Amino acid sequence: MPCSTCKRREPHRWLTTAEKQVLREATGRKYVDDFLVCVAPDCGNLRTGFNQNPFDKPRKLPEPR
Repeated sequence: MPCSTCKRREPHRWLTTAEKQVLREATGRKYVDDFLVCVAPDCGNLRTGFNQNPFDKPRKLPEPR
């Protein structure tokens, strides 16, 4: 899957339940079940299945508190 931060195709995975909660709190979005995260080293860019850039600026998965 293409990554807008890495500028190449990289593997992505669906968010875990804990990561979804962190993303909800960080963005204020109620529905985050369609987000994936790039698993390339030092990336962590978020995207949806259909949109490489769902945010104005690329956004990485926030660290859990």
